Amino acid sequence: MRSRVGLIWLILLSLLPASNVLAEELWQPVLTDNDIIIHKRERQIGLIEIRAQMVTMTSLEACMRLLSDAESVSKWVAHAKEATILKRISPNEYLVQTIFSAPWPTSNRDMITYSTISQPDKNTLILTVKDAHQSLPKQTGLVRITDVQANWTVQKLSNGMTHISYTAYANPNGRIPVWLANEITIGSVSATFQSLKKRLPLYQ
Repeated sequence: MRSRVGLIWLILLSLLPASNVLAEELWQPVLTDNDIIIHKRERQIGLIEIRAQMVTMTSLEACMRLLSDAESVSKWVAHAKEATILKRISPNEYLVQTIFSAPWPTSNRDMITYSTISQPDKNTLILTVKDAHQSLPKQTGLVRITDVQANWTVQKLSNGMTHISYTAYANPNGRIPVWLANEITIGSVSATFQSLKKRLPLYQ
């Protein structure tokens, strides 16, 4: 198992541009679980930015179909209760409200995001998610997540393998301790990637 994890890490590192290798020192390893590697780094007020990566047997097309299926995120994104497309601006860009069922003792939350999907080359897919919290008034009973910045990068490798990388930062707001917010973030991303790996075959 260790040799397999080491091989995966070498693959992930080889995908980084040379100018970004030093920047890797800012990331701290959090966990490695079933080929999923998670790192974190501190941002504003102690909140963390998270990065998850894995190499799995799937196709670029399956990833495109899954990531484009905004209304099905509740089936694989941890704690996502529902997602609604508020406005479809074009086939590859849309405004989405996602409601999260937060674990006790925190309150349920929602976020409003602007998402765009692009394919810079035949082997790469990018989903960019930006904060758009001012696009919809706050709703009673929900704490609005703000400062959302997320990016999915999918790269086709050889032998049917695909590298999936996700980086994200957000401010959960509300009365939640920073340490608890960070713990929830790490746990949610780990669970999300486990579900992602299981769900991808349905989009093949």
